[in-house]
Amino acid sequence: MCGIVALFRKSPDADLSRLLQGMLACQSHRGPDATGSWIDPEKRVGLGHNRLAIVDLSPAGNQPMASADGQLQLTYNGEIYNWRELRRELEAKGRRFRSDSDTEVILHLYEEHGVELVHKLRGMFAFALWDGRAKRLFAARDRLGKKPLILGESAAGLVIASEIPTARMWPGLDLSVDPTALGLYLLRNLRNVPDPWTFWKGLRRLPPGHALIAEGGRVVQQWRYWRPRFDTRPVSPEEVRAVFDEAVALRRIADVEVAALLSGGVDSSGICQAMVAQGSDGLRTYALGRDEDDEELARAGLMAERLGTRHKSFVFEPERFHDHHAQLIARFGEPIALLPLAHAYELCRQIRDDGVKVVMTGHGADELFYGYTGYIRQARLSEALTMVPPVLRPLARMAADLLPNGPARDAVRVAGHPPGARKAALYIDEAADAPFAPVSGDAVRHWLSTWMQVPPSAYIDESAVIGLMHENLHSVQIAGDLPAMAASIECRCPFLDHELVELAWATPYRSKVANGRLKAILKDALKGRVPEELLNAPKRGFGYHIQEAEVLSGPWKPRVDAAFAAFDDLGGLIDRKAVTALKQRFDAKPDPASAQLIAKLYAISLVR
Repeated sequence: MCGIVALFRKSPDADLSRLLQGMLACQSHRGPDATGSWIDPEKRVGLGHNRLAIVDLSPAGNQPMASADGQLQLTYNGEIYNWRELRRELEAKGRRFRSDSDTEVILHLYEEHGVELVHKLRGMFAFALWDGRAKRLFAARDRLGKKPLILGESAAGLVIASEIPTARMWPGLDLSVDPTALGLYLLRNLRNVPDPWTFWKGLRRLPPGHALIAEGGRVVQQWRYWRPRFDTRPVSPEEVRAVFDEAVALRRIADVEVAALLSGGVDSSGICQAMVAQGSDGLRTYALGRDEDDEELARAGLMAERLGTRHKSFVFEPERFHDHHAQLIARFGEPIALLPLAHAYELCRQIRDDGVKVVMTGHGADELFYGYTGYIRQARLSEALTMVPPVLRPLARMAADLLPNGPARDAVRVAGHPPGARKAALYIDEAADAPFAPVSGDAVRHWLSTWMQVPPSAYIDESAVIGLMHENLHSVQIAGDLPAMAASIECRCPFLDHELVELAWATPYRSKVANGRLKAILKDALKGRVPEELLNAPKRGFGYHIQEAEVLSGPWKPRVDAAFAAFDDLGGLIDRKAVTALKQRFDAKPDPASAQLIAKLYAISLVR
């Protein structure tokens, strides 16, 4: 797990090395174990790397890593969990290795397969590979977007980096606020700027499952290499359990200790049980709660005692956690409004203080196996939609326009659109009445189009895919990278193994939501492994009892008040009157819906 930088100038630059070193210093927290750089003889291309040593701890694993003939240079962030299998295949073809790292496997795969190598990789990754023969840069991001890849183009050329603050150092970028990104960020269900945008006009993210080629200092081709299918088929708990166990086993492979977060819920408990059963003796586990009486700590303690783990628990401290919150937004380089990120950062700092570099988490399970209570309502709506013939969709669209805002209007709106356009219709409807910053329907369609080209037939499945890849990005993919890497920790997520994801997407929703029972097939798969009192306990999210509205209106209130008193409307991009009205309503009644918007706007103030 590391930080990467790739620079591609349109013309030679004698100061390229100095700029590269400054960028590496900016994201040194991502890889404190070693720093490396490479500049091509023409001084047009530079690669840099911040290393967090996990596999092959020797200097042989340092990066940028060159091929045997020196024509290829690679800077790579992530873990390829099937690298040993791939290495055996490559050795059978006569390839010779100089290290025991997964990095070198990527170099040899490129020599064998070119850009098609991405289809061979099972893991999380973002990399940039310079091909000296072809004079081109090849970059790719993993299928689920677990590792970030920021890119920016200016008159100077192309920059690729792991983090926005690093990429912002590239000369000539347009660093004004992107109105579309702002408008999307402020929509109801989002807490971060969605891919491919960033908060800044001159920077973008390479979307998950995408790759690009750059020549002459500019991107000349970008394509999507992963197109999952959403056709459902019969899936058994035994099949889920087998793929889950394999995903955990692959993520246990490391040359350093692997710990785990343990909330006492189904997902983290299942992971910890599998780790212990597979041989993780003396497993360290960590939990966080609101206070010593938090039931989450009690659940985690129960599971830890059953498994015999070395368990530590921590409690929420408002002042310190506010500092964490502000630090993470500074690291992220744009607004993100999610209090549990600060919780995760505290745990990762504690883990690092224990000398541990890798931690396993349960991110993604609720989005894949339907663990949120809202899925019960969506399952009912999906059943009802099967009785609405396509010929009635225009009538449903007209009827939705006549209804007041609320669940009934949303349901009728969904009924008025075909699969793939139903979730977008809700966002377009909301965007039309956006109170703070407008965003066009075309922007919404573009945002959601990547994952809806061949959509699921059931609305609940369509909604869940968008939930995993867009709406809950903050609490899944970003939460798996930002707080961990800020503390120099690698986070591994078995539920985001792409083969387990594809199996979950192939599982009929009636196997996930069965008679009001959430995550039914996953619970059946883990039956006998997780105690019944935890398996069937009410759903609780990470840090569930630390409520956002309570924190913003309580211990953080002086800071929030000061930020809103000096509120920056970003040159008129945000409606100042709407913001004032929102703040007054929140002060009178700190409800969760208003708290979410307050948190978003407060995050903007911390960025600027």
